Amino acid sequence: MHPLLLIFLLLVVSTFTLALMLLLWVPFVCRFELKRDPGGNPVQRIEVRWMFLSRTIDGFATTGREDRKEAEAGKEMDVRRIFELFRTLHRPVTALARRVVQRIDFRELSCRVTFGLNDPAETGMLSGFLYAAFAPLPRSPAVSVRLHPVFHEPAFAYRVRGSLGVTVGRMVIPVIAFLCSRAVRGVIVKRVRGCYLLVVQPGRGARKRLPSSC
Repeated sequence: MHPLLLIFLLLVVSTFTLALMLLLWVPFVCRFELKRDPGGNPVQRIEVRWMFLSRTIDGFATTGREDRKEAEAGKEMDVRRIFELFRTLHRPVTALARRVVQRIDFRELSCRVTFGLNDPAETGMLSGFLYAAFAPLPRSPAVSVRLHPVFHEPAFAYRVRGSLGVTVGRMVIPVIAFLCSRAVRGVIVKRVRGCYLLVVQPGRGARKRLPSSC
């Protein structure tokens, strides 16, 4: 191999390795404000900093009445879907949340969530799951989490503000453990099989358009 080509390949490999190490072990600093009320426009402001790089996302600037009606119509379906997944995966999700939270540097966190389903029993179960998920949060003056279950009517509102540091390399092992759990693997296999059956119809061999959920 030509010496110049070898030197070039070594420089490329060294640069890639250094960039990967920086990405894994230099923390991302995230400041955010998320808000959604039934009578107002949602707010989404997120600022992410990494070394000398910075990116700000300011979404949900304005929403029309039609968009608000569509959100209200699909809100209960989304909450129920999340609830069903959480009921199936509550043990691995709780374990993942506990391990991830232990590896996050919380500088400030304020969370207020109001929720309610049509069935009070389901609201109570969802409340228990959420309390279990938020339990690993560190007990400090910088962290404040309040959950408000509503049992007499469907409801969904939240306001979250905070600042935290996340190191990607510290999240690798919890994510691998989560993906390797039997319940998670079962859900993934079920979703992949369902999408595959929608793509290829037995006996016809015709291909159909994939739904957005796949």
